[in-house]
Amino acid sequence: MEGQTFNPLAGDDRIAKIAKHVGCSVPEVEAAFGTLLTFNLWMAERSESGEARQEAKALRDFAAKFEAKFPHLTEIRDDILAEAAVAAHFTDARAYPATKGRKERARIIANAVAKLFVATGRSVGVGKSAYDGEPSTAFGRAVQYALAVFEIEADWYQPAKDARNNTN
Repeated sequence: MEGQTFNPLAGDDRIAKIAKHVGCSVPEVEAAFGTLLTFNLWMAERSESGEARQEAKALRDFAAKFEAKFPHLTEIRDDILAEAAVAAHFTDARAYPATKGRKERARIIANAVAKLFVATGRSVGVGKSAYDGEPSTAFGRAVQYALAVFEIEADWYQPAKDARNNTN
């Protein structure tokens, strides 16, 4: 294991599907998507589902009960409130300025695909068919495919467009 870094995406069949669709290797996708992808997707999912908001409220409620029972242990109470603030941060639309908290997972996936295309020397072009609105570029099709693979219900166009703009 010496010289290797931990990659939470290793062995993820979604990564293999994207590699096959794009026509590159699994390690190229893993490298482009990076280790933060998993964390970012997890946090965005918790925000979209309301889990983070519920956790923040539960921690604040616990801190209030803790303070009532142990008023002299303010440092521990403050630590609990700090954890609540971290959880609450990820429910705030300001944590996701690009999407205001909506469809943040789609933006994360599109940025990862854009990073993959840049890393493999491919064009990050965005275009759609005038007839049916389907992607007319390899990058657009890859974003649409990746969203489906990660089971994210979002239109491909705006996340792909934003990702393209972030690569320039």
